[in-house]
Amino acid sequence: CWMYKERNATTKELIPDPVRFPNGIKNLADYCHTKGLKLGIYSSAGTKTCQGLPASLGFEEIDANTWARWGVDYLKYDNCHKNSESSKVRYSRMRDALNKTGRSIYYSMCNWGQESVWTWAKSVGNSWRTTGDIKD
Repeated sequence: CWMYKERNATTKELIPDPVRFPNGIKNLADYCHTKGLKLGIYSSAGTKTCQGLPASLGFEEIDANTWARWGVDYLKYDNCHKNSESSKVRYSRMRDALNKTGRSIYYSMCNWGQESVWTWAKSVGNSWRTTGDIKD
């Protein structure tokens, strides 16, 4: 995963893994944009990502602003380590934070088709999963 195991203690911002991304995400986004490409990033609507790293629940505005400043174009927003709030509430909070940045960030919600996502997702994100992972 792209992020470090802890947030910045002062700013509470997510930190790119310094080994995998020694020049940071903004540098990578800038490079991708010079090639006509877009850059996507991953987080979760929970306290941790599915990999057990820091996620965005409670930090929606900080994270959205960070990604916008870095030039991120796409967010895959997972559903791991969630709290008791509904997905619609948690995903809407990130939608609002992304919209406040003024940067167009494609918002892909991944709640595995739970909570009848197809009935509310169109008003919250750009795309959404309707099922869990497909396995043989």
